[in-house]
Amino acid sequence: MSVLPAPVSALPEGAIASLGRVVLPLEIDRFGASFGLRPARASGVLNFRFCFKEVPFTAQTERRQGRPVLRITGDLGLLPYSIENAARRRRMRKVLAAARRASGLRWELTAQHLIRASGEIDLGLPLTPTAVIAGATTLLLRSRPYLELVVAVAGGS
Repeated sequence: MSVLPAPVSALPEGAIASLGRVVLPLEIDRFGASFGLRPARASGVLNFRFCFKEVPFTAQTERRQGRPVLRITGDLGLLPYSIENAARRRRMRKVLAAARRASGLRWELTAQHLIRASGEIDLGLPLTPTAVIAGATTLLLRSRPYLELVVAVAGGS
């Protein structure tokens, strides 16, 4: 049994003609629009998640003044209470103070005592998967020693 290709009349109107207008590389937030299949994402925002050094991160790309920007946010767990482990709490506060000064990320303690690191980077054009990965890697490598230290102190006794 052979599978025949769909007849040209079954393709979305203008899809074949739109192939001649495609300029590579395709930008990931405008992929469908490149083929005339659907408009670009109305929000222009792409969301995804990943882990680095046992830390869960959320990431988002959006366009600002036509340029793609990547924002990442990692939740590194709770700051221990003094009654739980006063020494670990002091060490963690010292690590966070150093990270705020030199890591390239913004570090905060939320009202719920959650340790959060976030950062942004301009990705440049075009917005490709490679550009997103390179941007996230750049942000994470700048702060890698601090992320590793926070994870180590949080896991210590």
